[in-house]
Amino acid sequence: MKNGAWITEKSRDASNNQTYYFKKDFDLKTVKEAKIEISAQARYKLFINDSYVCCGPCKGSREKTFFDTVDVTKYLKVGKNQIFVEVLQLVSTDVEGKMSPIEGVLRVGPALLCCELNCGSMCIKTDESWLCAKVEGIKHMSASSCYSAATREIVDLKAIENIEFDNAVKQCGISNGEEDHYWWGSTNRLFLFERPIPMLDFKDKTDIVSFDGEFFEAKYLTFGFPRFKVSGKGKIRLYYFECFTEIQGKTNNVRTDRGLDFTKEMYDELTVDGEFTYEPFWFRCFRFINVEKTGDVSIKLDSFLEVNYPMEVRQDYDFGRSDDNKLWEISVRTLQRCMHETYEDCPFYEQLQYAMDTSVQMLFNYQLTDDDLLARKAMDDFAAAQLSNGLMPSRAPSVGEQHIPTFQFYFIFMVYAHYIRFGDKALVRKHLRAMDGVIEWFSQHMTDDGLVGQSKYWNFVDWAKPWGYVEGKNDGGVPVDIDEGIIGIYNPMMAYFLQCASKLNAICGRRDVAKEYLDKANSIKKNVEKFFYDKKKGLYADNLTHTKYSQHMQTWCVLSGVCKGDKARRIMENCQELEAKSTYAFAYFYFRALESVGLYEKTEEMMESYRNLLKLNCTTVPETPEYSRSDCHAWGALAIYEFSATVLGVRTYDISEKSVLVKPYIKDRNYAKGTVSTIGGNITVEWKRLDDKFEITVCGNDKTKKVIVMPNGDTYETNDKKATYKCNL
Repeated sequence: MKNGAWITEKSRDASNNQTYYFKKDFDLKTVKEAKIEISAQARYKLFINDSYVCCGPCKGSREKTFFDTVDVTKYLKVGKNQIFVEVLQLVSTDVEGKMSPIEGVLRVGPALLCCELNCGSMCIKTDESWLCAKVEGIKHMSASSCYSAATREIVDLKAIENIEFDNAVKQCGISNGEEDHYWWGSTNRLFLFERPIPMLDFKDKTDIVSFDGEFFEAKYLTFGFPRFKVSGKGKIRLYYFECFTEIQGKTNNVRTDRGLDFTKEMYDELTVDGEFTYEPFWFRCFRFINVEKTGDVSIKLDSFLEVNYPMEVRQDYDFGRSDDNKLWEISVRTLQRCMHETYEDCPFYEQLQYAMDTSVQMLFNYQLTDDDLLARKAMDDFAAAQLSNGLMPSRAPSVGEQHIPTFQFYFIFMVYAHYIRFGDKALVRKHLRAMDGVIEWFSQHMTDDGLVGQSKYWNFVDWAKPWGYVEGKNDGGVPVDIDEGIIGIYNPMMAYFLQCASKLNAICGRRDVAKEYLDKANSIKKNVEKFFYDKKKGLYADNLTHTKYSQHMQTWCVLSGVCKGDKARRIMENCQELEAKSTYAFAYFYFRALESVGLYEKTEEMMESYRNLLKLNCTTVPETPEYSRSDCHAWGALAIYEFSATVLGVRTYDISEKSVLVKPYIKDRNYAKGTVSTIGGNITVEWKRLDDKFEITVCGNDKTKKVIVMPNGDTYETNDKKATYKCNL
């Protein structure tokens, strides 16, 4: 994009959330292949000839602002055409005591819109000939606990129809950050870079939503743009919510029980006088919409566009249990609801990309597809947000900074897991500096005893039951009180991630750094054994006084190698009855510790809590097993990994040769089938057992070595496109 300019409205004030309309009429003698490049501050919706085209731009970081490129040929016609763009300006910064709305969208400067449409020899670009209007009939209001996800819209529909347009004002030219020369080395936040991920996928799903006059109800929790036809005179308030609940904000009930209450956090309010069509500017997440009317008004759903990151999910799975097949389905849906221009913790309350959530969401993503573009962008987002002292924010991009020290570790895990899945050394090299910064920040918090000390930030680990918020004691999700000084879990965590970083440095040729990190990890492991192991209990304590214990501490001690062999198995057995149990947030790591000591069957307790969600009529996985705030939280989409990597047994075997391991966990199942994306391409596995006979068929390309481990221990290696093996159990 080179020819257009950033344009704005003559009276624009960046201190308020505000809607602006831009339009441009033009004639075409012929319609040829046409593409539009477009960006806005902070968000846009693009229409051509009254047809909805797309929304954007891609969420940027503090380093990069993006423009989108879209093929618009099908929207154009011979003769008169019109480009119409709706732009949402968001307040530019945090105001003391008032949080910024839609916090995951960074915004800067007074410019509003830039675009360039090329169709054959014709170029339509943003300049002073465009018409612009400030829309006074829409107010975007922050929505208490949903402020970071969306704004409430207070709309006078008649006022919108009576707006007056004037010529736009040219603000400045456009610089393409990837192509243009940086004169005198100067850059600014309005330099534009090409969108690094695909455009979002929009599908018409009007048929999934029904209306009984009081509630719109979707067949499952969904995300996108509802469009309503309204008429009459009066007011309509639309309350969007995830489920019915006994206590507002707490859900542990059948989600569709209308005898319960529902949260009224997110709503749009419409003043109606005539017949109108209304669509909220920002995405709406809902399973239900309550309609509250005053006056003589009517409403119906005209259309509903469901919005997801474009990911085709295979349908060839069958895990031998109908409840597990359903659990797989809701887990995939949960991941999809939390994948858009970033990974998101939850689509209803926050829509923010958190490092802990994102690290496991990437893993689930990798099992379903080879597309790692969103994962690459996520790592770039976190690296761009890192502070000079190495401290990495817990979420990025974000207008307001938040720090959860343990979440930094999960950045290292993101890079490590990507390498295991794709073997991309270049990506590892790109993020060595950021990983060094994380390790250096934690090193600065080491005590004289060689332990990782507590920080002044939110020392969250998990939402385990005993770790609830207590005023003056902790912020919730923290295993020890503020005044205890040392959080035991930090130490084996740091040892584990130091070892990951050591391996990554070694493969990039930084052998001295690799040795430094490994030596530091071994030193920490010795101190964990010295200060936290309780021989009488056969457990590692969360604190130095040995009064608190958790599954989390045992998990990290096993994964980091603080303890091994029989001792590791014993502590995982001993931690089963502890009150501080893993919740969905921590389940992936807890499951890996159990698996590593031969106790994978102990995962069944949590898997049953997942299956119980089906009885509660959940259509997505909630944030926590019980009394959950969010009803859709993708760190809980664990079944995607467990069923593909464990039940089907498909994982990376050797990174350098891109070979694949197939080692199914059969336990009480008689059958399983599915396709898994791997470093060696798609691998389809189908296995079955009858009485004491087991048979497995593995399909994949003939360039990929498949190492197949049978339940009786027999091992086979093959490059065949299709191979079948049998054994006795």
